[in-house]
Amino acid sequence: MNGCMKIVLVVLLVLVLNSAGCGNVYLHGEAATAVETSAMDSYLATQKAAADPAVPDWSKAYFEENFRQWRSFARSARRDTNWGPKLPSEVAAQAPAAGGAQ
Repeated sequence: MNGCMKIVLVVLLVLVLNSAGCGNVYLHGEAATAVETSAMDSYLATQKAAADPAVPDWSKAYFEENFRQWRSFARSARRDTNWGPKLPSEVAAQAPAAGGAQ
């Protein structure tokens, strides 16, 4: 194989690997509804875990990450980056500081 052919193969490989990446979720009908329902179910589990002092911290972190993943799938399928509720930690991170510069 000559050098030109190797370059063409490398370029094709890079194109194939980059075309099938994150965010390429195509769901319609019942599949989209199932993803949205799973996201909301995981949000409810996150809220219940946060309210229960007996739930260990590692479990709370797992529930939060699980919700973020489901919400990400639903947002990608809907093509809407604002879909779904935000976790309290996300809301607190976006809140402007009180008494900030004007």
